[in-house]
Amino acid sequence: MQKKQQALLGILLVILVGLTAVWYWLSTQSANSTTHHTQQRVIVTTNAQAQIFNRLAIPLVGVPTPGDNQTLPKRYAKLPQVGNHVAPNLERIASLKPDMVYLDQALVSDYEQKLKSADVQTTALNFSDLTALRESIKTIGNSFNRQQQARQLNATLNLKAVHPNHRPKVALLMGMPGGSFLTGTKHSYVGDLINRAGGTVIGAGNGAYTTMNVEQIAAAQPDVIITMAHAMPKQVFQSFDELFTQPAWQALPAIKQHQVYQASEPTFGMTANLNAPAAFKQLKTWLQTN
Repeated sequence: MQKKQQALLGILLVILVGLTAVWYWLSTQSANSTTHHTQQRVIVTTNAQAQIFNRLAIPLVGVPTPGDNQTLPKRYAKLPQVGNHVAPNLERIASLKPDMVYLDQALVSDYEQKLKSADVQTTALNFSDLTALRESIKTIGNSFNRQQQARQLNATLNLKAVHPNHRPKVALLMGMPGGSFLTGTKHSYVGDLINRAGGTVIGAGNGAYTTMNVEQIAAAQPDVIITMAHAMPKQVFQSFDELFTQPAWQALPAIKQHQVYQASEPTFGMTANLNAPAAFKQLKTWLQTN
């Protein structure tokens, strides 16, 4: 009987030692995984990316140079700046020896190859519209063990679509320095928000923006005109004001009824960002779909 007890105790001891070893191995793997992520040298190249990485409390070693109407989160304020997404400072990026550089998918082809030639790893994030933004936030959360924070952040971006009896027709015009402009479609970020806010964007096509002249816009008879600036907003909005004084534009319902609005930064942007709820609220006011 005593021998049986000793044998049983021996088996239990072996099991206990095995469980302890398994627990230690799992703890080590978890610690190594966390260390890998927290020590990773990461650079982001757009303000929208910086805002999201900040909300997920992810350390960075380089950040974009903010635009005139942009500010960096406090935690990143003293970090090296690497230019903006349109004109990144590739030498500065390479000098920071990053493990990963996050790029805007819409512009990735402009400089991805140059970074790869400098042995810099890149990942493209899709911020083309609200759905893509939320999916990218989920991806970032999974990559840096911030799943809970990503879910909480995405919950703030769950915008309830409006379905009014009358959907106003909207001309979304994106102006560029020099007086030219493109017309946004429902596939653009702000066009998608307009659709969610109860409007119908008149621009057609599979791309985010298309070309329409005043005759084509007049044929659509927009109830609302919303202007944006790709760059140099003061000059662009002034050009729109001058353009709208011309007879062909004066005949449009939107201008007759004084339903012309400027979608300015930081509330609005060319790509999706964390200001989407504020932009959505403003659009509902302009479209009178509240």
